[in-house]
Amino acid sequence: MDANVSDRDSERLFIAVKLPSELQQVVADECSRLSQEYHFAKWTHPEDYHITLQFLGDTPKTEIPDLILALKQMAEQCRPFKLSLDNWNTFGLHEAPRVLWIGVSGELEELNSLAARVHSATAPLGFPAESREYKPHLTVARKYRGKISFDDKLLEILLKLDDEKRSEIFHRDWTIDSFVLYATRMYAIPMYEMIENITF
Repeated sequence: MDANVSDRDSERLFIAVKLPSELQQVVADECSRLSQEYHFAKWTHPEDYHITLQFLGDTPKTEIPDLILALKQMAEQCRPFKLSLDNWNTFGLHEAPRVLWIGVSGELEELNSLAARVHSATAPLGFPAESREYKPHLTVARKYRGKISFDDKLLEILLKLDDEKRSEIFHRDWTIDSFVLYATRMYAIPMYEMIENITF
């Protein structure tokens, strides 16, 4: 476990696939450009880009070693697979979305299988699976604050991001051969701290 973990009695944890650094920069460059025109309350820090596998919530620190052990044992059954970034979209009201996100494509069956394996490994430790359907995505911004309805801007955004060069970069795949147990550090920048990187 990372020596930087705080001395609090619990940690707010989640498990995710980390975006590689080269793609972090690509996404960050696009978001920086977009943020000049499309005003959201919060844009995700590049080091915080991830695809969530399971949100665990507040977890007693005494239980974290057993959690890591269970995840490592589960990871021995996994194999590497490939994903790529895909289309941009939103959650919430079209005119004032609460989340702007990027989808993923590639070996989605393997990603879904990894998420299911993670849930199976954590369930015996008291972490129930979410009831809603798993929809993997990369959150880049939250809470639209623009004065003009975002619905009028969405097509414009998608067109701007769909030129040949960006399409080539965004659809470049990368290999997933690990996942990360993160702790949330509210109000810190970046906000998510790696507790353990677990390789296949």
